Amino acid sequence: MSSFDRRGNQVSKLRRIGLKSLFLGGVLLVAASCVYRPLYGGADGDALSQIYVEDVETRTAQQLRNHLIFLLQGGRDNPETKYVARLRVVDSYREFAAVKNVRDDTAGSVTVSVSYDLIDTENNTRVAGGNRVAVASYDRTQQSFANNRARRDAENRAAKEAAEKLKLAFAADLSR
Repeated sequence: MSSFDRRGNQVSKLRRIGLKSLFLGGVLLVAASCVYRPLYGGADGDALSQIYVEDVETRTAQQLRNHLIFLLQGGRDNPETKYVARLRVVDSYREFAAVKNVRDDTAGSVTVSVSYDLIDTENNTRVAGGNRVAVASYDRTQQSFANNRARRDAENRAAKEAAEKLKLAFAADLSR
């Protein structure tokens, strides 16, 4: 009788293994049927690296442009451009109410607003466009040099954040 029980256990183990492998095969089949597309490129290569960013006017706009070029092309020069990004950058400053303490320090913020148009160079048509906003805050003290440096650092942080938002916007626009 004990040999019969062992054989029955072996048969049930084989059935369990068969059911597990059937289940695993079904999961793999479902996973294989999902459509996967990379965010930063497609069948025609990396579309983001084919974006040329036009020149801009202000220091904050130049910081944004530099960060964006590095994000899109990774520091490499790409002679093939399929798209042109036209940026309009506006930066604004705001000083908050004074915090009542010994030195009467205040806080400020820098807002970088970017509107963009993505132009296809082959037929000179607008592919996409939109707006992105980034805000960075900074502390103001009694020292003018420290205030200028803090404000400039906040401009750089806001420009970098806006560039990252633009990269994601370009990737979403080109994936459509």
